[in-house]
Amino acid sequence: MKKVLIAFALALVASGAMAQDKVVRKARALKDEIQNLVALPQRDAKQEAELKAKLAECFEMIAPTFTSPETKKELANAWDIKANLHMYAFNPLLNDVIAKVPTDTAALAENIFASLDAIEECYKATQALGLKGEKDPYTLQNKLKVLQFRPYVAYCGQMFFQNQQHSKAVDAFKRWMKYPETYTILGTDAAALAEDESTPQMAYYTCLAAYFAKDYATLNEFIGKAREYTEEKDQVNQLYLTSIIEQGDTVTWLKAAKEVVIADPAANDGIAQNILAYYFNKGDFKGAQGLADEILTADAESRLGNYAKGLVFMNDHKYKEAIPFFVKATETDPTFSDAFYNAGVCWSNEGYEINESLSGKKMTTAQFNAAIQPVKDAYKAAEPFFLKVKELEPENTHKWATRLRTVYYILGDKAKEAEMAKLVGE
Repeated sequence: MKKVLIAFALALVASGAMAQDKVVRKARALKDEIQNLVALPQRDAKQEAELKAKLAECFEMIAPTFTSPETKKELANAWDIKANLHMYAFNPLLNDVIAKVPTDTAALAENIFASLDAIEECYKATQALGLKGEKDPYTLQNKLKVLQFRPYVAYCGQMFFQNQQHSKAVDAFKRWMKYPETYTILGTDAAALAEDESTPQMAYYTCLAAYFAKDYATLNEFIGKAREYTEEKDQVNQLYLTSIIEQGDTVTWLKAAKEVVIADPAANDGIAQNILAYYFNKGDFKGAQGLADEILTADAESRLGNYAKGLVFMNDHKYKEAIPFFVKATETDPTFSDAFYNAGVCWSNEGYEINESLSGKKMTTAQFNAAIQPVKDAYKAAEPFFLKVKELEPENTHKWATRLRTVYYILGDKAKEAEMAKLVGE
């Protein structure tokens, strides 16, 4: 009796598998009817309704197939049907995009992604079933579809980004980036896709969407490739560094920012200034000097490298050592007002310190006149730098007029001193 029951149970299993495979074949026939409707050049309202109804019927019919252990020989067939059904669903939406008609972006993306995933599952099923050559009617055609659909994935990402649906944009762009490894059906063609010339640009879009979505894990995953996108190099670097700061990792930011600056000092002036501000705010003059030296090693003509070196000496009260670096910065950039200003300040401070050193000393008039001359010489050397600031920033009166007033006071030019005093309202 037990043998009879076991045999009966096995027969039921076989019957169930045959029944499920029969459902798949029935779904294939229905899918072919749908394909005929899709192929019509034009469809009337009745045919549109029929197409919609048959799509829904076929989706419902085939749904249990993928979770049923009874599906055996027709599993690859089932996945191929599903891939085609989703393709039929997204094609009219894609046509709307081409025709610039308002489109359901979510539905378009959902069906494109579902079609691609079904194709991949179909391929895995063919491998499991050992289908090859003529016995595999799916892989060759489906592989071409996967290659064809990749631009659609990128387009979905762009549409989501434009609609400020940043998380969905991230998902789409990530799918594009991981295309070669996700869709194993591509086989040897995957390597070529992995080295696609547009990959750095797409990595940038992925990171940009991830930044707005605050998805730092994704941003960190793809920022390396994004930094190869040279056409938006400055924007990529800013994105890279800003995201590090927002993650609260100052140590990594400092290291990364220095690497960016040293790689191209001229193009990353603003980033270098941020690093200098960081060092000076912390009183880390050694760090500031190290940055200046590294920049000047990379580019001896760097306006910011020379300016930074000047600031380091200036903050250390080594005014004469600072002046040549400020001057060098102005030679590189004749519009660098702050460098002119600081050179003038250094000369003024040099004169002030000489003057302070004379305080309390007993001297004859002749000795005093001789001793005070270096003070006047220093302030006289400062004058052309402040005059240049006046030329570059005529509206910023207080910046240069106050300094020039002091210069003219020391030089004894009362007329010019009064002129400057009037400009600053004194």
